[in-house]
Amino acid sequence: MKIVAIVNQKGGVAKTTTTANLGACLAERGRRTLLIDLDPQANLTLGLGVEWYNLNAALQHVLYDHEQTPLASILHQVADLPLMLAPGHLDLAHCESVLLPAADKAYRLRNALEELQKVDEYDWVLIDCPPSLGTLTQNAIVACSHLLIPTEPKYYAFAGMDTLNKMILDLTKSLRFRVELLGVLLTMVERGTKLHQTIATEIRERFGDKVFQTVVYKNVRVSESEIEGVPIALFDRRASGAQNYESLAEEVLSRAS
Repeated sequence: MKIVAIVNQKGGVAKTTTTANLGACLAERGRRTLLIDLDPQANLTLGLGVEWYNLNAALQHVLYDHEQTPLASILHQVADLPLMLAPGHLDLAHCESVLLPAADKAYRLRNALEELQKVDEYDWVLIDCPPSLGTLTQNAIVACSHLLIPTEPKYYAFAGMDTLNKMILDLTKSLRFRVELLGVLLTMVERGTKLHQTIATEIRERFGDKVFQTVVYKNVRVSESEIEGVPIALFDRRASGAQNYESLAEEVLSRAS
């Protein structure tokens, strides 16, 4: 089971969109895939047609006590695919303060996933992280085997990656675990924009072959698919956004094989 934290402390760089659509493309290829909505905004949950405010249990209950509320007990199937969602909830915002005194606060999600593996097997787990470097994001990083970093080719998104890299390095040293960078993904790219081209070139020079060849361009059809509560590949396969994420899925599978 490959566990991928989709992380960047900068908001608005398509973490949620990438989690949903990469997950759907992997599931379409027959890979059993689990999506985890670790963001208190619960946009991944809403964007896949699940209303978080009507849920009896969601991810915060798992993080508080995974024995009382196992991860397997909160999962929802997405479309007619081998794709499951662990829904997020606004109450995840309280997890930061509630878990802070706990000695194992960074291991809650990892422990829950280890228990899930005993009763159900997944090929891929994708974790949508909040735009912060707090306890929830730390849970994702400690639980994962790989990192995928989406970044818009703008200065602030690019500059924030240094802070992220330092936090990951500090975590791996203090908590003694290993994590591999699966890749850096350029998202929300505007065709023909000189600024985007310049920063994209800088990112490729900085991270080399760790940058995916696939580029995700701005595409209004992706936003429309989120309103309908379905991944873009199921909403409009001809859309450029669908083609971009299909290409990303192939590249991810190639890198992780």
